[in-house]
Amino acid sequence: MSIAIVKTKILFISTYPPKKCGIASFTNDLMNAISQEISDDTGIDVCALDKNLNRELYENKVSLLMDSFQLDSCLATAHKINNDPLIKLLCIEHEFGLYGGELGEYLLGFLSLIEKPVIIRFHTVISSPSLKMLKVVQSIALLADKLVVMTENSATILKEDYKVSADKLIIIPHGTHAYSTINANQLKSKYNLNKRKVLTTFGLLSPNKGIEKGILAMKEISKALPDSIYLVIGQTHPNLIENEGESYRDYLKQLINDNGLQENVRLINEYVPTNDLMEYLALTDVYLFTSKDPQQAVSGTFLYAMGSGCPIISNSFVLAKEMLDDTTGVILVTDQPEELAENAIRILQNHRLQQEMSANARAKTRNTTWEKVGKKHVQLFSSILGINLSPTGALPQYDTQNTL
Repeated sequence: MSIAIVKTKILFISTYPPKKCGIASFTNDLMNAISQEISDDTGIDVCALDKNLNRELYENKVSLLMDSFQLDSCLATAHKINNDPLIKLLCIEHEFGLYGGELGEYLLGFLSLIEKPVIIRFHTVISSPSLKMLKVVQSIALLADKLVVMTENSATILKEDYKVSADKLIIIPHGTHAYSTINANQLKSKYNLNKRKVLTTFGLLSPNKGIEKGILAMKEISKALPDSIYLVIGQTHPNLIENEGESYRDYLKQLINDNGLQENVRLINEYVPTNDLMEYLALTDVYLFTSKDPQQAVSGTFLYAMGSGCPIISNSFVLAKEMLDDTTGVILVTDQPEELAENAIRILQNHRLQQEMSANARAKTRNTTWEKVGKKHVQLFSSILGINLSPTGALPQYDTQNTL
């Protein structure tokens, strides 16, 4: 069997597993999806953002390391990329905390040297920016060939608040995994949750996730539904552990004990594999999204829950406003646990309503599967390079109007 010789490399610049952060997981999932849709002679590599430049941590997909908080490392990496003739295109994951300098401006030094086409994905887009943020984002936009965002709201903000040309913007949604088709009751039995009403939150734990609101809501929920249980799945964010240890988790444990909720709240301190996570979501009756940031542009955890058919009760934030309505869940108006509890009880006591919300949530995310997101990226890459990177067919034309 012959092995295809790589003629073209797409280089992702991002955090990458085993680093435990949302963007690292996103990049890994996206690369896996793209690899299923791209020709054998096209390679996908990673330049991992790593302050320690520890090559031993990474698998073969990682061909470069960059300390994005050291300008010298950013500039040296740019020269290495320029000198590799196989690298034809860069796909950069952007978050303000990923790069050094004020508001991550070291990225500008890197971009100013790059001599190859660049796609930049904004994971966060903040409205009404400060003058400094405005200048940094506008400079990134000028240096990039295309900007990818994951919601229509993010595209609107970039056009209206940052005056970015619509021609530069592409909307490709955050991907979602295939939902588990195993019967929910079977899964509840597997995870020792027989005959229980299950509320769930997952993701890396930190104070901005607002988990205490869900715990306090369980006081009223457990009175109305004594068999209910709230699962909080995920390890503490590694940055938080580095700075504060497990103080936030300890606070949540104390809150559980003080309110006598030991039988109704379970903190699962694990980095759960994707297959297990999708099983947890499949057995979930209501998903709680209590994150405190109203400007959060996108959330993989939120979309994974929707894609799995979970009715969602959410704090108000950008993606919730775009994806949720009364047929799929609830956007909370106040910051009070009582409002969350009232809506959770209403859904959990109405099986028909729960089933309808589940079906509608799954239908609303039908265009966000990783397979479809992978195909959209291959179309975009092909369009920019002017060559067909898909295994068969003519050069795909990317539809810039293709949105959620």
